[in-house]
Amino acid sequence: MRPKIARLSITAILLFFTPIFAFSQDVLNEAELSDGETQYQLVCAECHEGALLEAPQRAAFELYTPRRIVEALEFGSMATSGMSLTRGQKRNVAYYLTGERFDEARTESISFNCESSLDSSLTLSQPVAWNGWGGESGNTRHQASESILNKNNVGQLELKWAFAFPEATRSRSQPVVTPEVTFIGSQEGTIYALDNTSGCPWWTFSADAEVRGAIYVDTNDQGVPETLLFGDFAASAYAVNAQTGELIWKREVHDHPQATITGSVIAHEDTLIVPVSSLEVLLAARVGYPCCSFRGALVAFSISSGEELWRTYTTDEPRPTIVSTAGIQQFGPSGAPIWSSPTIDAERNLVYVGTGENYSSPANDYSDAVLAMDMSNGRIIWASQLTKDDAWNGACSRGTPNCPEEDGPDYDIGASPILARDESGRELILVGQKSGMVYALDPANNGELVWEQRAGSGGTMGGIHYGMSTNGEKLFVGVSDLPTNNPYNVGPGHPGIHALNLSTGEVLWRNDLPDKCEESRFLCWQGISAAVSSTADLVFAGGLDGILRAFDANNGATLWETNTRQSFGTRNGIEARGGSIESDGPVIMNGQVFITSGYEKWAEAPGMCCWSTRSMANRPVSTYRCAMHFSQS
Repeated sequence: MRPKIARLSITAILLFFTPIFAFSQDVLNEAELSDGETQYQLVCAECHEGALLEAPQRAAFELYTPRRIVEALEFGSMATSGMSLTRGQKRNVAYYLTGERFDEARTESISFNCESSLDSSLTLSQPVAWNGWGGESGNTRHQASESILNKNNVGQLELKWAFAFPEATRSRSQPVVTPEVTFIGSQEGTIYALDNTSGCPWWTFSADAEVRGAIYVDTNDQGVPETLLFGDFAASAYAVNAQTGELIWKREVHDHPQATITGSVIAHEDTLIVPVSSLEVLLAARVGYPCCSFRGALVAFSISSGEELWRTYTTDEPRPTIVSTAGIQQFGPSGAPIWSSPTIDAERNLVYVGTGENYSSPANDYSDAVLAMDMSNGRIIWASQLTKDDAWNGACSRGTPNCPEEDGPDYDIGASPILARDESGRELILVGQKSGMVYALDPANNGELVWEQRAGSGGTMGGIHYGMSTNGEKLFVGVSDLPTNNPYNVGPGHPGIHALNLSTGEVLWRNDLPDKCEESRFLCWQGISAAVSSTADLVFAGGLDGILRAFDANNGATLWETNTRQSFGTRNGIEARGGSIESDGPVIMNGQVFITSGYEKWAEAPGMCCWSTRSMANRPVSTYRCAMHFSQS
């Protein structure tokens, strides 16, 4: 008999930015500020003041540190743009944007006024409750074992604790949880093992670059964590000791300079499977860029040794094609990146992936497709292409020469395929696409189409963006339908949550969400881009408006909501803020819900938060139990 639960809790891991280094506070230098403004207008303003949706908007830079801006211009995502600037000009740009002067001699000022209740010598003993991106190998994002939280008590959820990441303005790492610890990555590359009681760090590990998606935990026979497996934004894969945070091995996954890992890794037995995508789709917007040479890939490693076992590319090797109107040589085929987590079919010894669009002409048969690969050797067994002739890159939205002849529709598959059984026991592969379409494929018949259904109008920002969930009876579909200038959108938008009959695709209910966006300098929209999650009778989803909601799985009624897009105080007196919930979905465990908030990449609201409390009620600051301390700008 389960003991009576006095209080349910929601554990929110909200992202923030606040400086962690001490900067020189010299007297205001008008000449440096003026030069910074001039260089910003020449090099940066066109993209960061509205022309390029995917670029962080000008207002977000107020939350950056000077160091982060300088490093981005010198060797980060903006290094190509920064090539036209001198060292001093880069520093002046940072000064202009942040109001702080870059200091070469940085002084660490981070401290943890937050002590984990876990002893440093502790050996983890509890099994993983939610592993990887989808909770289990089929990526259903369904917590079947949840017995505490239900539609009768979900309204009692209140904040338990929050944790803020230094040097960050967005969160793209989904928590992986056990009853003892939460494992999560951050924008600045730190992996945290957080004490679930307090939200305080037990140990940390530093990767080379941002960690997106979810960590996958390799366990012993009892499900207890042994090894953490993940990829970073610099296209390296890692194996880290789950008990100590010590590096076991690290491997480069792809040799293309713009390769990255955006999706979550997954594992089966001793095989780690890593999806590879790239940033070349954005670089192609530059007039002089020789588009394009990246090709998507799936790469497998031995967990025990780190040895590469096989790799499979999604296009043939790119070859010279035409010369652009700017006189630049073009290459193709290219692209077909794998943005999301693979899905394991252990019975058939297959791994399923969804691919993105081609970056350049010609479009090939493996773009916008579900691929089934042999887990032993990576051989493609079958392919089911959902949209043919989709070639698109960032040049198409800006009207620059590298846009391929096809010019879209940019309907890549960003959501992980789901392998599930319907009520009759029939297995289905369920796929959501940025087109707004949902597909059910037959894994027993080479991916043959079983049914299809339109859930939204689609677009470059979704449609169905990051992921769906199923309880075996219904398929729960979050729809973004963010208004864009994509000419391929079909029909009216349906931003919100929808339920389809798993067996037939019939629409059972829709909840088109109301606009609750107050006036904001950041993009705000009520659609659901982030992945959704479910229990037996609940569906949880976070919105682009920063609102986390719980819905009745039977009829779609909104049962509970909380707005993370607001300011909070912390014990150390630093104001923190949540923001848009854009990619990573809720994780559910034993009456608790874990969520990340804050995402500045697509003109959305950044996250700034660092607090821990037992309640969302208006309590005094003295109730905050755990905080990290940072230097204030």
